[in-house]
Amino acid sequence: MLLALVVLASCAARSPGPGRGEAGEVCRPCFWDHQPPALRQELIDVYGGRRYDDAFAEAERRLLLAVATGDEDALCRARASFEPILEEGPGADAARILLASEALAFTADRCGADAAAAFFRASARARAASASWKAGVYDAIAERRFAPRFGDAAIRRGPGLAPGIRSFVLGRSRIVVPPGSSVGAQVERTVRDWLSYQLAWDGRGRAVTRDALLGWHEGARLRDLLAATEVKVFPLTGTLVARQGERWLAPDRDGVFRYEVLEDKIQYPTTLVRGDVGLVIDTHGISALVEPARRAGVRLVVGCGDTPDKMRAAFDLAGSGVDVWFPCDRFVGDLLEYDAPGVLIGSAPVRREGSDAVIGDRPVLFDTAEIFVVEDFEGVGPLRYYDAPARYFRALSGDLALRVIYVPVDAAGQSERVVRAAERTGAAAIGVRVESESDAGPVRSWLSASPRHRAVLFHSAPYPAGYALFADFPSQTTFGDPRPAAGPPSP
Repeated sequence: MLLALVVLASCAARSPGPGRGEAGEVCRPCFWDHQPPALRQELIDVYGGRRYDDAFAEAERRLLLAVATGDEDALCRARASFEPILEEGPGADAARILLASEALAFTADRCGADAAAAFFRASARARAASASWKAGVYDAIAERRFAPRFGDAAIRRGPGLAPGIRSFVLGRSRIVVPPGSSVGAQVERTVRDWLSYQLAWDGRGRAVTRDALLGWHEGARLRDLLAATEVKVFPLTGTLVARQGERWLAPDRDGVFRYEVLEDKIQYPTTLVRGDVGLVIDTHGISALVEPARRAGVRLVVGCGDTPDKMRAAFDLAGSGVDVWFPCDRFVGDLLEYDAPGVLIGSAPVRREGSDAVIGDRPVLFDTAEIFVVEDFEGVGPLRYYDAPARYFRALSGDLALRVIYVPVDAAGQSERVVRAAERTGAAAIGVRVESESDAGPVRSWLSASPRHRAVLFHSAPYPAGYALFADFPSQTTFGDPRPAAGPPSP
């Protein structure tokens, strides 16, 4: 089977052709333009032959299939399958019932149902689920008076490192997670991943077990967190988004729509859209997690950090004292010297310390006068994450006068170019992304050659080959720390 674990860029700039949506509508078929040609039919075949015992998962499967095939009659039949969930008996889960009522509300118009009544019902279910802001939005939609508030977002920075320092430390930042902590996580790649045929999550608002988490990307790191200490992991789902011009924005903790959610996530067949308002079930990225994190009352949020607005949203969470761990950290350099009480950490490992889990805390010392050899990539597409090291070091060079050699790559598995450049120049510090064993091999050999050799790893923690380097070279590997610290004074 084709596993599309990385979703490529959306086609927001395209004008819709015949059957591809009118102006102002979401171009659902556009999503498949950026996937392997056979994937759409494979997905239809797989989900068409699958059934789930759980009513919510089965309703989601049917709705996904209807959208993927463009079958409006099937969509309305799928819509009806959410109705019984509203009548679940004593002990029924309020969050699950809310999701079902939202599915019914967002699809009411298309199936000839009373949309106002459906949104009023969703409002009542939102109040029962302690989602008062959403309840107000649904009342306003039902009464045709909803006017979303939009705002900008920025990252406030502190004074930063003194320009004349002789050395600095990366990796001193740490997030301490005591047992019993509440952790919020994006839905995609943690409890379900519809493109990889993982759709069995039941939509309940309770904490999920370690076995219920997927074994890759953020799901794998959450498994490591749960192995280190007993925490409660809650999927953060049901994010409302509003369209402003060509962009879709998710709200901050006060309900102001500020953070862009990329259009491919809006094109997902699992995302519900009515006019200029949408509901994202498969949340992906910190930008979609701020409001549901407030609603859930979590103290740590885990999700993807691969766009500037995801970093702005992370700063928002940190401003209210919430820590954020984003193993996919392409834009971590945007957070350099952020000024907020919460702790923000990107592609870093987690370990047990006493009864706590500790994320980060991999201090490695560097001299400002030494040479840094740093990987870069110029272009777009799935290889764009290889520019994460260069993005960070360019930002860091804005504060410190560093000697950086940027080494471009044009394909995956070319870390040997970085290692060879380090060997030619005598450099003992590199910045690199490790996704696969072909990335890891040259870096591993170079680190093994000398204890002086150190690697700053970016966008590497989601992948087994990259994550293993943290364990194998604990004193020689670190992460792109948003808060670099001054080193010890010269003797």
